[in-house]
Amino acid sequence: MKFKTKDEVHNKALKIEGIKQKDLKKQLGIKIKGDKNAMGDIFESWFGKVKDSASKPDLDVSELKATPFKILKNGKVSAKERLVLNIINYVELDKENFFNSHFMNKNKVIEMAFYEYKRNVNKDEWFFNKCVTYEMEKDKNDLEIIKNDWKKIQSFIRKGKAEDLSERETNYLAACTKGKNKKSLRIQPNSKEMAKQRAFSFKTSFMTTLLRNYIFGNKKSDAIVKDASELENKSLEEIIYNKFSKYLNKTTKELIDILNIPKKNSNTIGKYNVQIVNKILGIRGKQKTNADEFEKASIVPKTIQFDSKKRNKESMSLPPFKFKDLINEKWIDEDGNPSATLNVYLSESKFLFVVFQMDSNGNNYLRGIKFFKMPSKDLNGKVKDAWKNTIQTINNGVKLEFINQSKNGIVHNNFIGAKSQKIIHVRPHTANRSYVKSENSNELPIKAQWTNKPKDFSNYFMTTQSFWLNSNYIKNATKNLLE
Repeated sequence: MKFKTKDEVHNKALKIEGIKQKDLKKQLGIKIKGDKNAMGDIFESWFGKVKDSASKPDLDVSELKATPFKILKNGKVSAKERLVLNIINYVELDKENFFNSHFMNKNKVIEMAFYEYKRNVNKDEWFFNKCVTYEMEKDKNDLEIIKNDWKKIQSFIRKGKAEDLSERETNYLAACTKGKNKKSLRIQPNSKEMAKQRAFSFKTSFMTTLLRNYIFGNKKSDAIVKDASELENKSLEEIIYNKFSKYLNKTTKELIDILNIPKKNSNTIGKYNVQIVNKILGIRGKQKTNADEFEKASIVPKTIQFDSKKRNKESMSLPPFKFKDLINEKWIDEDGNPSATLNVYLSESKFLFVVFQMDSNGNNYLRGIKFFKMPSKDLNGKVKDAWKNTIQTINNGVKLEFINQSKNGIVHNNFIGAKSQKIIHVRPHTANRSYVKSENSNELPIKAQWTNKPKDFSNYFMTTQSFWLNSNYIKNATKNLLE
């Protein structure tokens, strides 16, 4: 089956939407061995495509990719995983330039078929919800950031450091491992050391933003970079540093005047911090910092408030988890890539810490910013240990104790706490406690071990929890900015 244009491919793809997997297999007369890549195999078969490892696009004019999404508890759409693209040939990449590269030749135009991942629904009932044509060169800002990511990956390879590549090093485009056995090793230039086989991939955060903003909605966050030409000579990080540079070590009183921020009738320390950050970045918002680039690159902005004695009281919340999902996760997948939700989040994310510090006279200063990537030794050491400890606690039955020392009482549990010094700890994600089935709780897979359980409390539901980044870990990451 020959296709002359990307539009012909797209029109053909649209006809697959809504047909269940079991009906597609009958219609196409195919049998699928295993179901891991079933939807991808079916999508290729729909076009009469035979599996190969060619460097050109699957249909010459378009590459084909099937990729899953999931519906979160709050109703939002989220990509389930990164989108793996072509295998990286280290030797060839060393010689290439971006626009004439194998990567661009293969992935410039991708026909993406999105299907909902439904864990409790037989895969035979799954179907493709939406097919779209993704053209990399259409969004000039995205293209420049992807190009810079590609060049960053290339720079590691040119230094003979392919083994040191990490998804935290780049913003939208990453180099994920693909196969982890000895046969999956590849030679690399400028080094005698064999490196793990890797593939280019779009990060989960990038795919999630595509889903939310362009495929299942038209939401558009503010962009920090207003003109793509800014990215031709500077990285996204450099642009952000430059935006903050002229405001450093000014007080919030000075900044609200300079940035024309309305005065507030509040004595809360840090009441202006988020607005100051948003004004400096040139984006809207009073309560949160939402930028298009941050969402796509999984850059997590966080204002950190210190007092005159260099103390920060607040830990940082990470995404909440469901007890039943957490205990079924694996830390890494069969290719050696992050698989557990926490591992994926911390592997892909960079934190943008914006540090404010109060002096002894009550003046609050903007001290500086820092992009922070959690080191692998921390992630695969203490953080992994805390994650395993949490799973073990759930599987053993969470110990809950009701202490009737106040009007509503207090419930203690035996999840890992901040004093454990494990970089992260577990605590409620919501201010509203709940030990019955409700929007503020989720179900335990194992009966809780209660002490002094109130009659109206459940044995199988407890307040939704999340992992939190310890305040002292954040302080250690930013202490060089303090005075």
